[in-house]
Amino acid sequence: QPSSMMSFEGQQFQGPENIINKLKGTGQVQHTVKSTDVQPSSNPNAILIFVTGSIKIGGDNPLHFCEMFQLVSTAPGA
Repeated sequence: QPSSMMSFEGQQFQGPENIINKLKGTGQVQHTVKSTDVQPSSNPNAILIFVTGSIKIGGDNPLHFCEMFQLVSTAPGA
């Protein structure tokens, strides 16, 4: 969706093309997920997802990470 947003190290990337370009430019990335929690949102058509784990970028030492996503339905039943 054009309104999709990603924040990474203080920068914001809006829209699918900008998000994909940022992810492609990050280099080799390896995620190890430790936990995933899903909660209802105040919006009845949305859920919140919280993920924790470690991330290894370009062969560097692993770093702890946490990510939060809000998924919002664009249509009933979608």
